[in-house]
Amino acid sequence: MPPSGNATVIVASHTGGAGFLDIMGTHYLVQTPSNVLYCIHSDLNSDLSFKKSTDGGLSWSSPTVIFSGTLTAFSVWYDRWSNITAGLIHCAYQESVTDDTLYRTIDTESSDALSTQTTIFAGASTAAGGALSICRARGGNVYCYTVIDAGAEGGFFRLPNANVPNGAWDAARANPEALATLDQVILVPGWAADNQDMMAFFWDASANEVSRYVHDDSANSWAETSIATSMTALSAGTASPNFAAAVDISNSRNLLVAWSNTDLLNADLRCWHITESAITEVTNIVLNSTDDQGLCAIAINTDNGYWYAFYCGKSDGSETWRTSLNVYYKVSQDSGSTWGEETKLSSFTFASNTLNLFVIPRFFGSFAAIHVRTEPAIVCMVRSVAPRAAMNIGI
Repeated sequence: MPPSGNATVIVASHTGGAGFLDIMGTHYLVQTPSNVLYCIHSDLNSDLSFKKSTDGGLSWSSPTVIFSGTLTAFSVWYDRWSNITAGLIHCAYQESVTDDTLYRTIDTESSDALSTQTTIFAGASTAAGGALSICRARGGNVYCYTVIDAGAEGGFFRLPNANVPNGAWDAARANPEALATLDQVILVPGWAADNQDMMAFFWDASANEVSRYVHDDSANSWAETSIATSMTALSAGTASPNFAAAVDISNSRNLLVAWSNTDLLNADLRCWHITESAITEVTNIVLNSTDDQGLCAIAINTDNGYWYAFYCGKSDGSETWRTSLNVYYKVSQDSGSTWGEETKLSSFTFASNTLNLFVIPRFFGSFAAIHVRTEPAIVCMVRSVAPRAAMNIGI
């Protein structure tokens, strides 16, 4: 049975600054093999920082600044999610002063040493609209998809394994498509014979479609296959994400969850497991929503292989989108064929102008989820449902 029992403690809060909410990209919480948690975040000054916890989240360190500037987006990836036995947290971030996409790593196995900052993409201007995702291939190359200015600038870039983490990035590679304002992307490792190949999930807002793109590293080419149509995108300026992924290393595949719509009667929270050769939809996590639901995250318990799906809003429609919401989760013990009962994770409803939800995508022991609110105080809270009390972290 899933663990149960949680309490809420707000460690810190602040007003002003971008915090998490105005900062886009693929965000995750990191758990190391020694159960140290890392939370990478945009702080009060719009700098990129991290906090860490060595007691499962009951207490957190002071922030360590990774980059001092004005962030517009950031993305993170951890080596072990690519089945690489190493401890680098890869951070890509966009900033609005020099309009560049930059890169730096945190070495969790070497006293949190920060690598030399390098430039992924040197832009000309930064405006509203864009996407950012970073990921490491199973073979060791690091890849970044960066888009600024609503698709006017950016592209797909590679840092060869030999150059990780301090070397130069290659020139822009083949770009599958230029993302527009609401389009989003998630990079994940590929499972082909070539362990440097990659996979990407794209949400095309204008076409209302989610697709799988497969990147052949040797040929520098992409191949697209539609995953689902009639998928209405959520404005990234109000909440994120409305689709999320996790890596199922044991079965050489990736998991994807996505809402067909947000805050709408009969919306579905859908789920797939995906390889280069197959796109397999499993049972909906939420079927025919009553209303007032959105956001999602997916995680795998590496102790037993169970899937944990997270979302905001109670399925009976009794809560109000972006005004009064809780975080809920369901567990599947059979790879998505069936889902357990809806369980409330948060211990109080929260009101927000904007929302954010993300998790540890691969965890052991107790799981943790982050959601963010602005009222206008910006508070980041980590919750872990486990035999002991939950914990929260403010940024």
